[in-house]
Amino acid sequence: MLFKYLPIERLDVIEKLSIRFSPFKSLNDPFESSPLIKTQENIDGTYDRMIANTLKEMDNIWESAPDEEKTPENKKILENSKNSFANEIYKKTNPHSFGLSLIEYLKYLCILSLSRTNSNILMWSHYASNHEGYIIGFHDSHAFLNQRNLRGEIVKPKPVIYSTKRPIFNETNNTCLELFCNKSIEWSYEEEERIFLNHVDDRRSYGKDAYGMDIVLSDIPIEAISSIYLGSNSNKDTEERILNALKYHNISIPVFKASISKSEYEIEFEKL
Repeated sequence: MLFKYLPIERLDVIEKLSIRFSPFKSLNDPFESSPLIKTQENIDGTYDRMIANTLKEMDNIWESAPDEEKTPENKKILENSKNSFANEIYKKTNPHSFGLSLIEYLKYLCILSLSRTNSNILMWSHYASNHEGYIIGFHDSHAFLNQRNLRGEIVKPKPVIYSTKRPIFNETNNTCLELFCNKSIEWSYEEEERIFLNHVDDRRSYGKDAYGMDIVLSDIPIEAISSIYLGSNSNKDTEERILNALKYHNISIPVFKASISKSEYEIEFEKL
């Protein structure tokens, strides 16, 4: 089972049975939209050789120039031109720049972030309105969590790998899913798994978010939902809205209310 933490202002997710797969620029970790990728040209030294050959040609032109043009001022211009050329090539071909370009190219690739745990105190605080929100539990075997890619292949939820070192990927040997399933060790408490979806039709957009990205919602199949968990600080209105939504959609699933343990740093659940 996988879980989606939601704030109280997103009660519409269960009421309308629709949820957003977010583009990378809209995620709360700025490193998400800035992967480091080495191009094949960087790996095999093509760019290094091109820079070296060009700089050599510029030096050859200087050597063949008339003596009267070999002034200190012109020499300074030459060195500045060489540096500018090398820097410009590096800016366009370094792993950071190439990663930014890839994000622009893959602007329709979006993700739904889920968690393997429903009882993380930080997650309840950060993503569920300080324990006032709720969680939707999903059957991880349902087709909704096993989307098909553009080649028609089924892609299971991908666990995020957490690391202290920022990885640099190879454009030819790493897949997109590998590129976008790596985060800093500081995020490891989330126990995140990701579902990927291509939103190629922006005509379904409900508007733009704060980052200028389309807000496209996907329908949630009733059969994909396994359970609901109300936060320990959730009020009666939240509870009633969720129960009414389940009744309206004829969804028969267990609903639990969280509480704070009286003896441990733990969250406990009791079925309503």
